[in-house]
Amino acid sequence: MAQSAPNPYQPPTALEPTTDSERAYDGSASRMSRFWAAMIDAVLALIIFVPLQYFGGVYRDFPKISAPPFPQSLLWALGGFAITLVVHGTFLARSAQTIGKKALNIQIVNASDGKPAAFGTIVLRRLLPTSVVAQIPYVGGVLSLVNVLFIFRKDRRCVHDHIAGTRVVKLDQSK
Repeated sequence: MAQSAPNPYQPPTALEPTTDSERAYDGSASRMSRFWAAMIDAVLALIIFVPLQYFGGVYRDFPKISAPPFPQSLLWALGGFAITLVVHGTFLARSAQTIGKKALNIQIVNASDGKPAAFGTIVLRRLLPTSVVAQIPYVGGVLSLVNVLFIFRKDRRCVHDHIAGTRVVKLDQSK
């Protein structure tokens, strides 16, 4: 029996995804849960940094505050990175979560196997590169914005997720 010609009116069949960005991310954290987790972390940072900066003289000429020289900005960035590690380090090491992520029951996992991301991966490949890029005069802020706007892609992964090979998932509350 001869094989029949394909039906041109038949709906297309789905192809198996071949890359991380094409795979469906069942269990991915919602954009809103990631946003609110980041807001919780930002408020914690402000509670710590504003008093430090006040006593460090950053607001001395308020309201005419000018950008500090690059070496001073770099010192504040290094201090901020260190304080971030102090505040969130235990949570990141134990459960691959910041305080905000823990509060919203979401977690950083490896994109390849779904296991909680290692502390070194989170710090050296996820936090450090974007922290360094943010310090580049004039373009650092724009690149930081582009980083977080990647959340609106289909895979819901920011640039820092792609660099580190991670994604953020909603934890199963039944466990």
